[in-house]
Amino acid sequence: MAPTDDQGSTRNGSQLFVLDDDPQAWASPAVVVLEMPPDYVLFRHAHVCHRFEVVVKGSIEADGRVLGPGDVMTARPGEMYGPHIAGPQGCTTVEVFGSLEGVFRVIANGAEGPREFDVRTPELPDDYLPLV
Repeated sequence: MAPTDDQGSTRNGSQLFVLDDDPQAWASPAVVVLEMPPDYVLFRHAHVCHRFEVVVKGSIEADGRVLGPGDVMTARPGEMYGPHIAGPQGCTTVEVFGSLEGVFRVIANGAEGPREFDVRTPELPDDYLPLV
């Protein structure tokens, strides 16, 4: 996820919404509207919370299937998913996280195997491609 401004917008058009009066409420549910460009490869990873994701525009290849508007993907805490590949027209999804913390704390393969990363820091998984 790219860095956000004070309204939750990112340079790539994606947006972050926290379901709380406090936009920094780490334990509150959060929603990310994720805009992926054509053929973008979302790296294999997991989050530290439950999540579900709904395709709202375009298409995405996930687990050998091409998903389109209305299709849903889910994952439990620590459940790896991906890589996912945005279709030729790109893909926009709405991803709902059990906590704001789960948006940023991901588990991915590092040099020594699976480990946790905070995608707000400069240290990122090798196969992470920023959406900028």
